[in-house]
Amino acid sequence: MRLLICLGILSLFACTSPLVQSDLPDETRKMIDSTVRVTPGIDSLSILLDHFEAEGNKYGMMCASKALGKRYRDAAKFNEAVIYHRQALGLAEQLCDTVEIIQICNQIGTNFRRMGIMDEASTYHYKALALCEQYHDKSSFVALKNRVVSLNGIGNVQLSMENYNAAITAFRQALSGEQQLNSELGQAINYANIGAIFEKQGMIDSAWIYYRRSMQHNQAAGSDLGISLCHTYFGNLLEKDKQWDNAIREYRSAYDLMEKSQDRWHWIESCIALARVNMGKGDMTSAQKYLTRASRTAKEMQSREHLREVYWLNYLYYEKLGNCPKAFENYKLSREYADSVSNIENTAHLQNLRVNFEKEKSSREMALIQGNYRMEQRTKNIILSAGIFILLLTVTVIAILLYVVRMKSRTQKIMRHMETVRNKFFTNITHEFRTPLTVILGLANQLSEKTGKDQESSASLQTIIRQGNHLLSLVNQLLNISKVRSSIEEPDWRTGDIVAFIRMIVENFQIFAQQKHLNLIFVSQQTFLQADFVPEYFRKIIHNLLSNALKYTPKGGHVYITTTEENNNLVIQIADSGKGIDKQDLPHIFETFYQGNNSCMDMGTGVGLSLAKQMVETMGGQITVKSAVGKGTVFFVTLPLKHGASQWEEWIPGEPEKNLTPSVPTPDPVSPESGASGADPATILLVEDNQDVAFYIGGLLKDRYWLLYARDGKEGLEKAAEYMPDLILTDLMMPGMDGFDLCREIRSSIVLNHIPIIIITAKSEDVDKVQGLEAGADAYLLKPFNTDELHVRVAKLLEQRRVLREKYSRALRNNCPESVKLLPADQAFMDRLTDIVYSQFSDTALNSDKIAEKMCMSKSQLNRKVRVITGSNTTTYILHVRMEKAKRMLSSNDLPIGDIAMQCGFEDAGYFGRVFKQTFGMTPSQYRKKPHLD
Repeated sequence: MRLLICLGILSLFACTSPLVQSDLPDETRKMIDSTVRVTPGIDSLSILLDHFEAEGNKYGMMCASKALGKRYRDAAKFNEAVIYHRQALGLAEQLCDTVEIIQICNQIGTNFRRMGIMDEASTYHYKALALCEQYHDKSSFVALKNRVVSLNGIGNVQLSMENYNAAITAFRQALSGEQQLNSELGQAINYANIGAIFEKQGMIDSAWIYYRRSMQHNQAAGSDLGISLCHTYFGNLLEKDKQWDNAIREYRSAYDLMEKSQDRWHWIESCIALARVNMGKGDMTSAQKYLTRASRTAKEMQSREHLREVYWLNYLYYEKLGNCPKAFENYKLSREYADSVSNIENTAHLQNLRVNFEKEKSSREMALIQGNYRMEQRTKNIILSAGIFILLLTVTVIAILLYVVRMKSRTQKIMRHMETVRNKFFTNITHEFRTPLTVILGLANQLSEKTGKDQESSASLQTIIRQGNHLLSLVNQLLNISKVRSSIEEPDWRTGDIVAFIRMIVENFQIFAQQKHLNLIFVSQQTFLQADFVPEYFRKIIHNLLSNALKYTPKGGHVYITTTEENNNLVIQIADSGKGIDKQDLPHIFETFYQGNNSCMDMGTGVGLSLAKQMVETMGGQITVKSAVGKGTVFFVTLPLKHGASQWEEWIPGEPEKNLTPSVPTPDPVSPESGASGADPATILLVEDNQDVAFYIGGLLKDRYWLLYARDGKEGLEKAAEYMPDLILTDLMMPGMDGFDLCREIRSSIVLNHIPIIIITAKSEDVDKVQGLEAGADAYLLKPFNTDELHVRVAKLLEQRRVLREKYSRALRNNCPESVKLLPADQAFMDRLTDIVYSQFSDTALNSDKIAEKMCMSKSQLNRKVRVITGSNTTTYILHVRMEKAKRMLSSNDLPIGDIAMQCGFEDAGYFGRVFKQTFGMTPSQYRKKPHLD
């Protein structure tokens, strides 16, 4: 019952706390140790060992094997004890548990000692002692106990081998350790062992003293085994003094105490002693009774030491009886067992072990002394070397610092000069840009006023003016950066109602937001807030942040502007529900000319945010940003309400400058579907996010082609799938899906992969051009492009498709489509279409709807694609395939024409004949009679 409870506890612990063999918690070790300790009997321990093996619990297996070995030894089954202890030793070595290895080595040594195999016993005891000496912990209770147990085992081996000097040295060391541990039982054992040596040497008085001390400590410890052994020792001394009755009384006390226990080893000693004393007394009957019991037990235990004594007493017994053959036989057996216990080889082996141990110990002490000396010398050398090195390093560092300071000063002078040159260059070049732009915009405005009712010319001029103003704005930003950095102009500080100033700017953006279908909301914590600010800087900061928020927020989104006062600071938040900024771009967005890798950050020039940051810092504030891709972006502008102690001029509310008013987007320059009229012009899809560029390209092509427009890649892909254009013109840099992704999507679509694509972009790097061609573009034009080149590219690509379509159509009519090499994507499509038609050949109701369903596209998409490739619709192509099949069957077999018609999908043979004649100019019968070449 106790075993079942223990197993249940262990199972519950295993379920809730997985074991880690190399580093078991102390709680787990204590639970396993206590479980093994309270498990009764060999059978119960065997079941517990099986349980640990099933769990793979090596620590539990080790503890159970160690306990089983001790139980088998107590039961005088030494072979089984050795097997289980060696198994426990292997597990302890796997777990690298030095304490357990020491304890198990001592257990194995005890097993072999009781079996009389002294060489093996000494090997394991000396191994345990060597590990004790090498173990880092030499002061704890467990470490000291393990050492005295090892010494006690060595002393017992030496005692058995009659090496009394070595034995008493070991026992005295063990006794000193037990006294240090204040162990009553340990002291009792070693006092008894020393008394046994004195007894062997004939020093009876000293033996009595040590035996009595052992009895005192055993009684204090309450050890029945120790008390029994002391009675045996007393009996030995009384026996030597021929006090037979007193000796028998002591031996009988020991016998009675041991008979109640399972310890056969110590019981047999008192049993042999009783046989020996009764024999000395002349009571041969009693002697034979005890001798028989001892002989049987010694044989069961296979104890050579006890068998030697049993056979010696049998020799004496039979000699007194006059049975010489029996006496000789037992004498011979006694000598054999005596030789096996104390033969020369065992003695030499034991001496070698002792010598090796002492030699290793001395070597370790000498090595330690030499190591300490070398360490001291090395430490002195290291200190000396370190001092010299530090001195040299200090001198070197000082020299380097002097050189660095000198070079830094020179570099700063050069950098200041370069900054001055650069700022001067920017200032001059931007002024030079503004001169021709002023002329262009002025003349464009004059022409716009003169065009009057000519809407087309007026629209073109408005585009010129709008793009010119945009270019002028960029030039002004570059000039502003130069001014802010170089402090060419002193900021024009004003004081006034900052909330009213922000509200005026936001109101100018409302029309722009409405055109983009966005909600622009301004909320202020205060209706009036007095602040010092630079109006020009403040306008440009808010304008830039609001423009970006509106630009990158999709239709139906929200843009919020809020103002609060915190710790004498104005805090402005501009939040949008746009696409957000990638994490890798956030640390760099305020760097001049920085353009990120995502679809939002790469659309600008990299100037606006840098300029805004410089202006904010010039006004003593700071600007930060938080953003999450797909959720939106929030800019935080923090500015002090008071700038210095001066009284600034009052700001009078007025309209913001015109050039800072956002340009309202114009409606689409042309309708989504517009262009040339006439006989079936080609359809071109123009994908461009800039409406002015779309207007310009559309104006170039509208007289020759039917045009479709899309603002980004996603809309372009949807319109391509809906209208199946003959050609696609696309920009690369667009919000959302860019031109590269659009090309890849087109080329991966079985419905659209036949459409030629021309990329028109300002990205002029070779790597961009290669990437575009790899994505599937047929041509790559750089902005600004040559108008004639655009016309030629478009015309040639459309002509190539037309020529290929006409060739394939003629080849189909001439029954040799394989003679025309289609593009791989087109050929794959036609092969799939033909396979589907053949698989449904006998279906008389086969039509475009069924084929489109099989091809996973709409009927209109299928008809457009088939027409683009073959020049005919799907129904005509199906009929062509049926006719070709019928022609082959008429020339290759003698089936009736009606059967051939049915197999080719015609229910009416007459209708089949009319269609055949219309297609090939003769009836099926005439065709069959006509000679054919194989």
